[in-house]
Amino acid sequence: MVETLNWDHTMVDVTDLQDAIDYFNAKGLAFAPGGKHEYWGTKNALDYFGLNYIELLTVADKEKAAAFPYQNNSAIHDAVEDYFDGIQRITTIAIRTDDIVATHRRLKGLGLDVGEITDGKRVDPAGKLVQWKIFYINDELANHLPAPFFIQWNENDDQRREDLKKQGLIKFHPAGDLFVKQAVFNVSDPEETAKQWSAILQAEVLREGDNFTVNIGNKQLIFTPGVENRLFKLIFHGAKLPEKLQLGQIRFELTDKE
Repeated sequence: MVETLNWDHTMVDVTDLQDAIDYFNAKGLAFAPGGKHEYWGTKNALDYFGLNYIELLTVADKEKAAAFPYQNNSAIHDAVEDYFDGIQRITTIAIRTDDIVATHRRLKGLGLDVGEITDGKRVDPAGKLVQWKIFYINDELANHLPAPFFIQWNENDDQRREDLKKQGLIKFHPAGDLFVKQAVFNVSDPEETAKQWSAILQAEVLREGDNFTVNIGNKQLIFTPGVENRLFKLIFHGAKLPEKLQLGQIRFELTDKE
């Protein structure tokens, strides 16, 4: 049985959480504090677009955050380094799986250095314990691009959607009926990078000129020529008015496409 994979959320590193919330919410988004990760010494704010969400991440406890290793924590470790370096940017995406053991086994079979499956948890501002299983890829991908990581929530998609609606986390956005449609990666070798992601996600690569696209559900990962070797921007559909948002190196493009 092939596991089902979806784009779960996007990691965005910020240096001042409240400043980032204020900036994006003034532009019609709806970030709210998510809670603290006690083990990592980090805290976050979340904005949901259905089950897909964006996580603004920053350091809450400098001593704890500086202490944990890269192995088995790659995306969090990168966020902590960005915080201490004063960098704000989009880093990588989390992939939701409905069978994390099968996903872990398959990626290990591809020769990737996958970390252990571990249990994660945080307490949200309402006092609710949120739990999940997670693992990271310890390798970087082609051209030092950060790898995605993988998560399985303790509730299925339908249960989570209902819970998030009841909590008021899936909600109306002042900027429109927004949803994240595309992640644009600027990389020096788009074809090779797209092939790596296609193997990881078990998805076909489509070519259009110099750009390569990997579909995940009804969303796209687009790999374009560039020197950044980063996830460069997110493109949203459903905005009332087109607008480009930028905070540090973080770029969100709101479009009025349905």
